[in-house]
Amino acid sequence: MNDILQLLDLEDEEIKVLDISTDGDTKTITVEKQLSEHFCPVCGFKMYSRGIKTRTARHQILQDGYKLILKIKQRRWRCSNLECNYDVSDSFSFVSKSKQTTNTTELMVLNALLNLDNTFSSVSRQFNITAAQVINIFEKHVKMKRLPLTEAISIDEVYLDMDPQCKYVLVIQDFRTGDAIDLVISRQNKDTEPYFDGIPMEERNNVKYLISDMYNPYISYVDKYFPYAVSIVDSFHVMQWIIRKIDMFIRFLLRQYRDRDRQEAEAKAAQSYSSDVRVHVSDEVYLLENHKWVMLKNEGSIDYSSPPRWNPHYRYYIDSYQIEARFLAIHEDFPKIRDMKELYVQFNSRNAGNPLQAATELDELIDVYADSQLEMFEEFSKTLKRYRQPIINSFIMEERIIKGEVRLSRLSNGPMESLNRKAKDLKRICRGFTNFDHLRNRFLFTTRKTPTINN
Repeated sequence: MNDILQLLDLEDEEIKVLDISTDGDTKTITVEKQLSEHFCPVCGFKMYSRGIKTRTARHQILQDGYKLILKIKQRRWRCSNLECNYDVSDSFSFVSKSKQTTNTTELMVLNALLNLDNTFSSVSRQFNITAAQVINIFEKHVKMKRLPLTEAISIDEVYLDMDPQCKYVLVIQDFRTGDAIDLVISRQNKDTEPYFDGIPMEERNNVKYLISDMYNPYISYVDKYFPYAVSIVDSFHVMQWIIRKIDMFIRFLLRQYRDRDRQEAEAKAAQSYSSDVRVHVSDEVYLLENHKWVMLKNEGSIDYSSPPRWNPHYRYYIDSYQIEARFLAIHEDFPKIRDMKELYVQFNSRNAGNPLQAATELDELIDVYADSQLEMFEEFSKTLKRYRQPIINSFIMEERIIKGEVRLSRLSNGPMESLNRKAKDLKRICRGFTNFDHLRNRFLFTTRKTPTINN
């Protein structure tokens, strides 16, 4: 029967199994310490047994559909020297004093909580313990600290809306490893200023690159907190700026054509003295609703090789070239707008590692957009001019660990987007948080590659 100890992974060589019983889906295993002579650690007198106390602890190894409970017979010992009267109970290495779960269970609970998809409630059901016990195990062993600042750090906010004081949480990431350095309760100056001022100056002096979007307070961090760093404006957010403008223009046209179609339908209904106004979906509305990709997608990413497909609106087979031609014909500026956008796409895709050449090309683009006679690109020209140097800096190449390999990569907030998504997923899966410290602990524990656990 003692062979079961090896299977149970109970790290104690002095115990033996007394009984195994099953009641429904609950399996109970009774264990005790092997009987041996005890001597008082205080005076050296022999100790005698003064009875056995039975305690229970849940254990999660080899359940196979069973709820596994350990009954631990804990013998109590007292010194035979009446002047000493020292009292002690048997100790077991696999379970701590007064705990209702074994140490192995606690490690398995923590391992389960590394999975972002697991909530405290789901882990409690998995290990047949209460959600409060899972939380207590987590808070006992997990106290995540800020990682040291590195040469290249990324900063961004994530919208969690925990309370009025904690809407936009600030995320700080190590560009090289992708690990979250820390989570700050908000991006407001009243929180970020004491936070960064509290980091030793010699550590802040090590930062060479601060990567962010075009949010001006982030760019100002370089002058305020990191005197030897340069600001990097993430290329994704620059592209996102012009894509958003084009999308807004498409939405504006869509509203206009919808209004036109509705007015025409109402006029026809009035002429026929009918109260039934049926709005026919025009070609323009159909294309603007369903094929914005013609304008928003990079031209090099469009699959022109796919065969024609049946189109339910036109009621015949049509390919990508035909959809593209029809879409661009909707507005006289569409072809030029797409060409202007593609100029920046092509600029952004080359000159990696060559910021000097990027600077020359960017200045040329600024002039081209300023003379484009398109309002959105004239505004884009001013934006590029305003963030000129941080955009040029984004063409610098630095080492980053990707899938275990060290590779050269452009400085960007690409890894940060994945990290922010995990924060949102954690909020959604756990149905919100009310305690920022608890959220921070779980987020850092879940996202870091090698999180530390306290004993």
